Amino acid sequence: MTEKTANLAFGQSLKAFWHALFLIVPVTVRSLWVLIANINKPQVKKSEKIWDMISEHMDTYAENEGIKKTDAKRDEKLKKYLKSNDVVLDYGCGTGTIAIEYAGIVKKIHGIDFSGKMIEIAQIKAAQNNVENVDFTQSIIFDEKLEKESYNVVLAWGILHLVDDRPDVIKRINKLLKPGGLLISATECMAENKSSITSLISFLMKLRIFPIMLKFFKVSELEESITSADFEILETEILTDNPVDCFIAAKKPLGK
Repeated sequence: MTEKTANLAFGQSLKAFWHALFLIVPVTVRSLWVLIANINKPQVKKSEKIWDMISEHMDTYAENEGIKKTDAKRDEKLKKYLKSNDVVLDYGCGTGTIAIEYAGIVKKIHGIDFSGKMIEIAQIKAAQNNVENVDFTQSIIFDEKLEKESYNVVLAWGILHLVDDRPDVIKRINKLLKPGGLLISATECMAENKSSITSLISFLMKLRIFPIMLKFFKVSELEESITSADFEILETEILTDNPVDCFIAAKKPLGK
């Protein structure tokens, strides 16, 4: 590596760190206030309150340069795999950005999220944009109201590194998909490369002041979770490298 290349790589790493810092600090500070205000509530309620708080700023956070870098590659991936007759489940839909943006190229999208406030904002945005083939429900992936083999595609964009039981979640996604259906995901694999960003997040989590308990695992571990749930991986690509954001498209075999 030449000195010029090394300096460029350092500059890009430093830029990525500052973009991440401008996202991490506001989330942490706001969340601390939420936790203090709800100190006596059960943990599940605290988590819901945190995500309700984040929902109010989600579209602002999406303007962060680090996130926009990943989103810039999203069009290419989703347009490659989504078809006009697809019924799609958007798992962890947030404020509905993806569902609303891509509703025009599929038959129907159903978005679910743990946070009621996220769903409320998504419903408002859908109405404002006159998008009629999307609906949003406050729910979890294990909700029995979600019928088995009822979706052509399950989107798990930015969610699999947030769940406690990743293998069980992926197995549940498999059951919800029709034979031949697709799991389309983008997941931060925080253990893949140690960086200033992952080290900072890990430190804040150990101090219990970072509100979101991210799960640290490598790309290979994520792939293992997917193949162990009877999926065939069609494509794996690293979208960003600080931290590593891994895109995976996987297919549920026909006859299963």
